[in-house]
Amino acid sequence: MSKQTDRNREIARHVFTGSTTMVGVCVTVIALFRVMKISMSTYADEILGIDNFIFIIAALLSYSAIRKENNTRMERWADILFFTGMLIMMLVGIIIVFSTY
Repeated sequence: MSKQTDRNREIARHVFTGSTTMVGVCVTVIALFRVMKISMSTYADEILGIDNFIFIIAALLSYSAIRKENNTRMERWADILFFTGMLIMMLVGIIIVFSTY
């Protein structure tokens, strides 16, 4: 394998572990919203539900990219989806700060 393929596979591994962790974070925050009854006043839990789906797709794509020999397209899409999910997570954080304080 070439150096670029090794590097892409390493990125896919990071995206996989990060995405699976972020799925857990999204589910935890949604559950906290439900317990605290904040979900009525903001759309943060609905946005997190969509974000959770994005992280699941990123995890599946990165896992597939790790398992296949040379699939840069899947690696690229997993990376893009992970970055998009993180941006959405940042937006939700801003919504939480401005709605609770």
